Amino acid sequence: MHTADPESLHKIIRKAWLLRSKYINHFVTNAYRLVNSYGDGLPEVTIDVYNKNLLVQYFKSYEKHSKERICNALYDILTPESITEKTRLKGEDIQTHLVSGKEIPGDFTVTENGIKFYISFLEGGGTGLFLDQRDNRKKIQTLAKNKEVLNCFCYTSSFSIYASLGGAIRTSNVDLSKKAIEWSKKNFLLNRLDVNNHEFIIGDVWEWVKRFQKKGRTFDVIIIDPPSFSTSKTTVFSVEKDIPRLIGTGLNILREDGILAFSTNIAKINFSKFFQLLSRVKDFTQKTYKLIDVSSQGLDYPTDGVHAVEPYLKFVMLSC
Repeated sequence: MHTADPESLHKIIRKAWLLRSKYINHFVTNAYRLVNSYGDGLPEVTIDVYNKNLLVQYFKSYEKHSKERICNALYDILTPESITEKTRLKGEDIQTHLVSGKEIPGDFTVTENGIKFYISFLEGGGTGLFLDQRDNRKKIQTLAKNKEVLNCFCYTSSFSIYASLGGAIRTSNVDLSKKAIEWSKKNFLLNRLDVNNHEFIIGDVWEWVKRFQKKGRTFDVIIIDPPSFSTSKTTVFSVEKDIPRLIGTGLNILREDGILAFSTNIAKINFSKFFQLLSRVKDFTQKTYKLIDVSSQGLDYPTDGVHAVEPYLKFVMLSC
């Protein structure tokens, strides 16, 4: 159990809010992380802002009065329309609870860098938008003009929306989940993008990449942001095991001078281990590649240097 006095909690959350207020442009972005666990002095708690709706997630047990104090501080500082709580204890199912508001928010919109996305707090672990990738999505947008883009494990296609608004000729979006693909189309329409100019594929990324290679189909930009583990009818995929093969396979369908962006958020794979895995990419492609960019999560995801020595998110861009 974790406890904290009201004054300390208020100071912690207010300090976190002041940092975000200085560096996030709230005129174009209303979705961001307000408190990032130890990085903001609130162990095993994250607080995310999605417009007027707040999502508080607990990764360890907190006493009831401490939770109430956190919510009171949030009301005082941000005056939200709703607060939803998710308890994510190891080995247990995620529990979602409405703390305040009329109902648990589902299918509402937020804005990130002037771009709109549908959000839902009813989907277990995901909300429809991974806030830690905000800066990396912006990078893809700046590189996408007149490019053909392949988005593997696209989820709700946030990278593709950015690419399209950055001038991409066409995006191809692949995900095993039918629900994710339907959500993707809604996001395209929300931003007044014609879904008929883009490709949406419900299927196994491995199978489709092989199919593209067999047909000689290539892309200017490839985004690979896989889940840590997934199972399809034909494939059992683990990021830790399959990073080199996945990147090598992607390079095989990347055009000359194209860009392949790969990302993983598995904390136990630190940057040193990640680069060791990159050295094995050559086992899965005859192409030579160069590393052109390395980045991580945004400034609203600080670490304390003790409980998390380095950022968990690895985002690299390669070219061949």
